Amino acid sequence: MTETIDPAQRLAGLRREIDTIDEEIHRLLVARSAIIDELIKVKGTAVSGAAFRPAREADMMRRLVARHRGILPIATVEHFWREIVSTFTFLQAHYEVYMDGGRDPVAMRDLARFYFGFTVPAHLVAGPDEVIDAVARSVSDLGIVRQSQPSWVGAWWNRLGGDGPRIIARLPYILFEGRVADLPALVLSNPISEAVGPEILVHAFTGVGDRDPSDALETAGFELLARFDQGLRTDFLVASPAETPIEAVVAAFATAGVEARTPRLVGGYPAPIRHAGPGGIAPITDD
Repeated sequence: MTETIDPAQRLAGLRREIDTIDEEIHRLLVARSAIIDELIKVKGTAVSGAAFRPAREADMMRRLVARHRGILPIATVEHFWREIVSTFTFLQAHYEVYMDGGRDPVAMRDLARFYFGFTVPAHLVAGPDEVIDAVARSVSDLGIVRQSQPSWVGAWWNRLGGDGPRIIARLPYILFEGRVADLPALVLSNPISEAVGPEILVHAFTGVGDRDPSDALETAGFELLARFDQGLRTDFLVASPAETPIEAVVAAFATAGVEARTPRLVGGYPAPIRHAGPGGIAPITDD
């Protein structure tokens, strides 16, 4: 004879299991904070500047996506991890985030809070120039600039590079249909020290010609991130794989009938992850 399980007892048992898991998660977070405290003592990052490491965080996100299973949406897991990473980075070295609020401040704030959480101070400023100024004045602050800008903003990226602010990350990082916090944006920072170089490099070009090089660049495996037209002269912001010679990008422009001049490195970022969907579905990567 099969024993009937009382639904109330089963429910109580499941809730106890959840409580046990919650306690374990909390215990592990406290243990992680203790390791971070030791890391600060070893590295001295509490006083030495930014602790932001895009390649390290990208590796963490890739491993997270690879091991994820079940019905929990990947965006929820991503946000949970981003909150943890951003907060513990903040504990290592205080930093603040300056957001480009020129076009859609609500979407920008949502993006910033999704990726940098609620512990890190965040400030809306008027536009890309104000973001760059704020980052340049700081030691470890970050800036977020919307990728798509109105024409009157101009080629804001021409202020990047050299010893000043540069592009170090691109958002969103995990790409899938219908995701939350999906505003395309670029993260800026003063130069950081990281052992692993970016997988994608970003260069600024001045182009001469009235043709649209988007298709030619895409066919060659590059991406036109932004452009600013001034008659026959156009400023371009182009992303290309780090292993690709800059001459190949110039050649792709030439295929489209555009003479690309004065290529200048203005940053780089980890390659985004392409995921099949919001649930526990196996990831689609470019590897």
